[in-house]
Amino acid sequence: MQTNSSDYRFKSLSGFTLVEVLVSVALISTMAVYFIQAQIQQVQDRVIEALAQDVLTLANASMSYYSQISRWPAQEVDDCASLVQDLAAMGAFPVGLNGYEGMDGVALQTTCADVDDIGRTLRISVVFPVGDQDSAAMLRSYLPTSAMPIVAADQPPMVVHYVATPRKASQRYNFERVVVGAGGLFTLPKPDCPGNRNDPAHILLPQSICINNAEHGLGGFLFNDESNNRDDFWTLRLMVADGDENEHLNDFAGVSSCGGSAIEVGAITYCETN
Repeated sequence: MQTNSSDYRFKSLSGFTLVEVLVSVALISTMAVYFIQAQIQQVQDRVIEALAQDVLTLANASMSYYSQISRWPAQEVDDCASLVQDLAAMGAFPVGLNGYEGMDGVALQTTCADVDDIGRTLRISVVFPVGDQDSAAMLRSYLPTSAMPIVAADQPPMVVHYVATPRKASQRYNFERVVVGAGGLFTLPKPDCPGNRNDPAHILLPQSICINNAEHGLGGFLFNDESNNRDDFWTLRLMVADGDENEHLNDFAGVSSCGGSAIEVGAITYCETN
């Protein structure tokens, strides 16, 4: 008798091996680290972008002020060292309860000192903590008209943003009207002429002029400059001549007047390139 035997085949079930688990964990960890680093980099980028916007806002507000007033904010106080505080007080940009609050550990410094032929170029310096060259280099890439001075490793890195004088102000003219005093004397304020190649200049024109007890009338007039070059104003004297004695000028021994009205002089002051 022949017996038929049946073959039974067993299929084994198996899970992940330890190596596969470790590889998976390593990949997940690597991706997590990469994701976290990417998020940190994005946050840093946004912080530096915001800082660059602050610098540009200060520059634009300062140029607007210069176009209206013909000088930088805080220029006459401390060569623009307190420019940020002055602009904040004028409402040029939003500030917190304690004034301007920028990036932690970062300081803003401003100056418009007249140090070269270019004149009072506004310089906004952003000073980073020691060792943070990466943030400084990133900010430098956002500000085309800026420089990153070379400093020692133990010194804080810095980015200096340059703001040129607005073109409108480069050929500005000031109009004055002054009353001539006794003896034909009067003073005229000199304009602020930044740079070593600009000198104060003026154009004068009497608003009224006369000569008393002169048979031949007014022969002419001139302005005699009696200024001290160190002063910030001109001291001028109006001289007039009789019609037939042009070489003998009269300096108004008394109070300068014409028919009882004070003599006035119109003046245009400006900066002349030498």
